[in-house]
Amino acid sequence: MKGEKRFISFTFCAVILLCQLLPLRILHGQTSEYLLKAGFMERFTRFIEWPGDSLMKDTSKPFNILILGENPFGDQLAELLKDVRIQGRRTVVSYQKTPDIQEYYHMVFIAGNMGKSLPYILNSLNTKPVITIGDTEGFGEEGVLINFFIEENKLRFEINQEAVRKSGLKVSHLLLKTAKIL
Repeated sequence: MKGEKRFISFTFCAVILLCQLLPLRILHGQTSEYLLKAGFMERFTRFIEWPGDSLMKDTSKPFNILILGENPFGDQLAELLKDVRIQGRRTVVSYQKTPDIQEYYHMVFIAGNMGKSLPYILNSLNTKPVITIGDTEGFGEEGVLINFFIEENKLRFEINQEAVRKSGLKVSHLLLKTAKIL
């Protein structure tokens, strides 16, 4: 178990380092920005713990991811995750264009076109153990838990610690060390 955690930590750090060192324009020929983001999204779940009373107990149920708003991933996220188990569960990716979230999701990616509805969305999710992710300037400051940004042509991410606290999720120090903290 300890060796497995070390391997996961090393793998995550190697991926972070790779993404920090390779500019997006070099990677773009082989993959897209959103494929990189999809990979990061899956890896984030390895460094986040859900509270014991959340829906994570029953591993027969899927790990639910919602893409809210316009889908910038195309088929890449669903394709990347089709055979991946997150937290011991099969993964289901759903898409929705309206801000009313009726079902439980473990992770919600909030597209930039949902900016006007962001306060409403975050208010409906802010005390639930849900990883909110965005890639729009200002979303992190507004309360999205993890927000991607490009700096010096490299993919980076920021973590809003207040959003983490409200969600009840526990974020590993390894993930926090690689993020810009808000």
